[in-house]
Amino acid sequence: MKKDVETIFSNESRGGVEGRLGIDKEARLYWNEQLVVTEQRVKLQWWANISIVIASLSTLVIAIFTGLQFFRG
Repeated sequence: MKKDVETIFSNESRGGVEGRLGIDKEARLYWNEQLVVTEQRVKLQWWANISIVIASLSTLVIAIFTGLQFFRG
């Protein structure tokens, strides 16, 4: 199945290598008829994940106590 990619930019280097930037009907980006990866899953180390969870929970606790102080008086 041929992809219907419209070229939006074309460039030729001094060495004669040509590059073409294109887009398809679903607005996906292509370079030389190959799909450009625009999203990837981020994988963090285990200690970074634990740090994020602890920081999020402590921020939540601080927000709760600040809210309680505000409404108390």
